[in-house]
Amino acid sequence: MEFRLPDSIKENFWKLFFIVMLFVSIKTLFYDWEVQYYGFNELDDYGSLSFALIVGALESALITVFLLWVFSKLLKR
Repeated sequence: MEFRLPDSIKENFWKLFFIVMLFVSIKTLFYDWEVQYYGFNELDDYGSLSFALIVGALESALITVFLLWVFSKLLKR
C-alpha cells in the first residue's frame, strides 16, 4: 500500500515540518524524557536520545500532514 500526498501538501511540507519538529523535540526531550539529567556515559543514553528523536520526527510528520490538511480544508471554503 502506498501513501501519496497531494501536491498542495508536498509543496509546503518541508517548510512547516522543521518548525513543528523543533517544538515537538523540545517538548519531548526536555519535558517528557528529561534528557538534561542523563549522564551520556553509556551507550544506552545515546540510544534513548536517538529513540526520542526518531519518535519526535514521526510525530512531527503526522502533525504537519494533519495541519496542512486542515489548512487546505479551511481555505477551500
